[in-house]
Amino acid sequence: MSKYIVKLVDRADFSTADEHSIEVATQKRFDEVFNGTSDTADVSWGSGDANDNLVVHFVPDRDHSYIKQKWPQANIALEAGGHTYTGARPMSATEVYRKRDGGDFHFGSYAATVVHEAMHNLYPYKGSDFVHQQDGGGAAAGLAAATYSRHTALTQHNKELLRTGFATKNPQYL
Repeated sequence: MSKYIVKLVDRADFSTADEHSIEVATQKRFDEVFNGTSDTADVSWGSGDANDNLVVHFVPDRDHSYIKQKWPQANIALEAGGHTYTGARPMSATEVYRKRDGGDFHFGSYAATVVHEAMHNLYPYKGSDFVHQQDGGGAAAGLAAATYSRHTALTQHNKELLRTGFATKNPQYL
């Protein structure tokens, strides 16, 4: 039985109530990933620690990218709801944007974006297409569509990929 730690880092000044709602929605997604297994992923807010399996930084928007502070060369798509950078291998860096297209996401959409970015983060040696094409359709396939919809379901394949990804610890950008 493995217990994985998912740390959410608030660099976007969410209220305590918003943090709670995002944490609950994200925990629900990871509970779905590990349902029926003896493994778990515990989601909480904090500062991130070297022992965490996944660290996700919430930032106000792309213009306030935490990733770009360290790696200015990171190329973040204009339409991105989140981004994972693995150019400084073997370290993975993940961030989710509070605002996109002028407004905040719904809590469930933040959670779906965290799970989508986790797939990038947990497979740092794979290209971005590795995640986007897992369910056969390019950038809008599978969990990439979850960025736009809090109702997007995890496929069995997504769950298996996440479980396998968590089984190998990658250093996280704190």
